[in-house]
Amino acid sequence: MAGHEWDWFQREELIGQISDIRVQNLQVERENVQKRTFTRWINLHLEKCNPPLEVKDLFLDIQDGKILMALLEVLSGQNLVCIQG
Repeated sequence: MAGHEWDWFQREELIGQISDIRVQNLQVERENVQKRTFTRWINLHLEKCNPPLEVKDLFLDIQDGKILMALLEVLSGQNLVCIQG
């Protein structure tokens, strides 16, 4: 009888681990979908720049702030002054 109880606990633990992995995979997939969606949205607006700009890797391409400034200019319709210091 004790062996059957142990098997049940092992089974429940395994099911819990599989569920945790599935939840983690779904979270990663959701983040990837959001990243792709936001990248497409940004690129849609950056096409209006002269010359047109494109974001390929969201996190790398916006690090220096130039893409963000260009996006703000397109969205606001105003030229923003960039002071380098």
